[in-house]
Amino acid sequence: MIVSTTAHRRSTVRIRLAAAAAIGAALTLTGAGQALAQPAPTAPQATSATTCQSFWPSPYQVCGEILDLYKSLGGPSSTLSFPNSSEAPAGDGVGTRQVFLGGTVYYSPTTGAYIE
Repeated sequence: MIVSTTAHRRSTVRIRLAAAAAIGAALTLTGAGQALAQPAPTAPQATSATTCQSFWPSPYQVCGEILDLYKSLGGPSSTLSFPNSSEAPAGDGVGTRQVFLGGTVYYSPTTGAYIE
């Protein structure tokens, strides 16, 4: 059977993504994929918390109260899954947002962190 090049590439990409997700989930469950806590960046982090954490294979750090909420929900094994962006200003002049594969978390000093 001859497989078209495009179909073969798609199949290969799907297999690699599934393997990376399985490895990431296994490392997260064992704690091996988590980086040590690091000082929070000065911008755009609007919280007074001083910790950030990475969750492999995502290159984005989760910080402050967003990190606290994320970890309380189960981190990457929660419905939020892995971070899909860095924390950024929310556009309201007050809070910040961070996008995850399964949703967005908003933080402001008034409301704290919550899933939008």
